[in-house]
Amino acid sequence: MNLSDAFFLSRFETYLSAEMKASQHTVAAYMADLSTFLNFCSEQYELKSAEEISSQFIRSWLSELMSDGLSPITVNRKISSLKTYFRYLRKHKLVSNNPMLKITGPKKPSRLPVFIEESKMEDLLAQLINEKNDEKKDPKFQIALDILLTLYHTGMRLNELIHLEKQNLDISKGLIRVLGKRNKERLIPLTEEATEILVRNSETQHELPFIFTTNSGKKLYPKFVYRAVKGLLENTTTIKKKSPHVLRHTFATHLLNKGADLNAIKELLGHSGLNATQIYTHNSVERLKNIYKTAHPKSNKTS
Repeated sequence: MNLSDAFFLSRFETYLSAEMKASQHTVAAYMADLSTFLNFCSEQYELKSAEEISSQFIRSWLSELMSDGLSPITVNRKISSLKTYFRYLRKHKLVSNNPMLKITGPKKPSRLPVFIEESKMEDLLAQLINEKNDEKKDPKFQIALDILLTLYHTGMRLNELIHLEKQNLDISKGLIRVLGKRNKERLIPLTEEATEILVRNSETQHELPFIFTTNSGKKLYPKFVYRAVKGLLENTTTIKKKSPHVLRHTFATHLLNKGADLNAIKELLGHSGLNATQIYTHNSVERLKNIYKTAHPKSNKTS
């Protein structure tokens, strides 16, 4: 098989979306990674076919990425792209060996999820509500606030919010059906405030099936949501990271701090396993340590 066969690459792209049920964002990222890697093999080593690619060439590419300053998280994402690609080649018997079997990624640095503390979140929301009353005629501020509140009340992902459909809102039961990763559905219970927000946006006059749209009535897109959330957080909080995902972390951490069961949080977040959810227990442990250091007479307060 030719290294850059456009027809085959198109079939692989279809496989990612149709069979693996990957999101548009994931498909685009995987295809970009693959294109960069194949160009590297062609330009640096003049390889002509996928059969010629060995683990040596892959390690050389990864080494170049690390030298360019890419983070271990980004490099591991690119490794995941290549693993999927070579599994596909082996499945269709287009290569005799899988060179990715000998590849291990760089160790990821342990990082705690960034979240907004509960008291600060209350202050933030109070400030935003006051601003809303001052700017109630500004539709851009209203949609941004509705997006921020929905993300915090439900813990859903950015892409899940974008694809929320009116038909999946069950007002009588106070539930919203969310389509998560790998097209896995889950139900998220709604607060009265979240229900009111979703109902109000559902009743906006536009022909699209989605609950949220842009101010011009078009489908939301990731940059729109990111800018909306960042714009509100920039003026109300001092945390360095101000992405929509911070609200998901905040949702999960607040639930855990209030005594919610870890398995319940896992289901609400749409995690496939507990490993992904357990990162939030670290935040709770750090919180307990800080309380202990502050309150216990025998604690070392200077440590």
